[in-house]
Amino acid sequence: MNNTDNICYIDGKEYPLSEVEKMGIDNFSISAHIHPYQSLFKYYPNTKKYIAKERKYRNYSFEALKNNTIFLQDAENFDDCFDCAVDLDWNKFLPERVNKYCGYFNVDVKSDNINDLVYALSLKFFEFETEERCINELPLIKDEVQKLHIEVFVRKVFVKVSSNEQWQPAIFKTIQEEYEEFKKVLSKFKISCFSTSPYLNRMWSSAYADNNKGFCLEYEIDLSMKGGIELYNNILPVIYSQARNDFLPLSKNCDQTLTKADLWQMYFNGLLRKSIYWKDQREWRLILCDGLIPQNPIPFFKIKKVYLGSKMPLKERKKIVNYCRKHNIEYIGLVRDANSFNLVDCKGDCFACTKTKNTTDKPMEGK
Repeated sequence: MNNTDNICYIDGKEYPLSEVEKMGIDNFSISAHIHPYQSLFKYYPNTKKYIAKERKYRNYSFEALKNNTIFLQDAENFDDCFDCAVDLDWNKFLPERVNKYCGYFNVDVKSDNINDLVYALSLKFFEFETEERCINELPLIKDEVQKLHIEVFVRKVFVKVSSNEQWQPAIFKTIQEEYEEFKKVLSKFKISCFSTSPYLNRMWSSAYADNNKGFCLEYEIDLSMKGGIELYNNILPVIYSQARNDFLPLSKNCDQTLTKADLWQMYFNGLLRKSIYWKDQREWRLILCDGLIPQNPIPFFKIKKVYLGSKMPLKERKKIVNYCRKHNIEYIGLVRDANSFNLVDCKGDCFACTKTKNTTDKPMEGK
């Protein structure tokens, strides 16, 4: 690892990547939340989408404002093709798994050749004749998840052989299925993304806020609300780095009960790792396991303020402003600063905040 590969950025600050990895999930979370943010921000495009199943258009952005909810998406559905991608080399995964199974069934081969190992393992299975005898010959394994995983592997191999598959191809194909299943490991988590500022030009782009036509919601972090602490503890900052993730160490234990160390590797190498190219997003992520989400979207922290995009059409601007006024939610329009490439709050009687050309509407001032 060279010097640049050992650098990462977290919440705008530079750290040695290797030192962050040593922290573990608990210390990383504690460090991230020593000084809790008062607010987090989420950008919305405010566009309608046709839902074929419902035969109607829905504006999920406005629904998020109206219902004070957030949607958690699958980890694999981000715009960055590297984000949460599990790039695991099959040629490394295969020998790891074959050696594991040789160890489980006391197959001792003085060779590193993968074909020799699989052949020896296939001979052992052939000697057992039935899957039940094969499973019964397993050494005592206390980890129930691991034991079940091995049993499933054995049964799959025997099913393939019973369907006229040869032993060696059956073993190779079953490990290939393990490989594909492991690559889906991050899909078991759902994520919602936030930033620490409503003034980030990149976040107002087409990917997030429809080229400044959308809006940004400010959520007030209230740790006293019911479930607030648990919710905030599951929001962690993204780790931006140049170095790619490595899932081989985690894959070695893919047949065992998940430990905190395994969970941290999943976060450190996947769920929280992102290219250094995106570091100006200052992103934090709410990460929840799919099985622990009773509904999606989910209720979230109270909306404190709405920031209107500088190019938001007048019709949509009025709709959101009227909603904010009715429900006592602060709002403000954003405009381009005259002396920099920064977005700033509209001040006073601001043309961009409420009007388009050739209109005579009286400006709507933010509360």
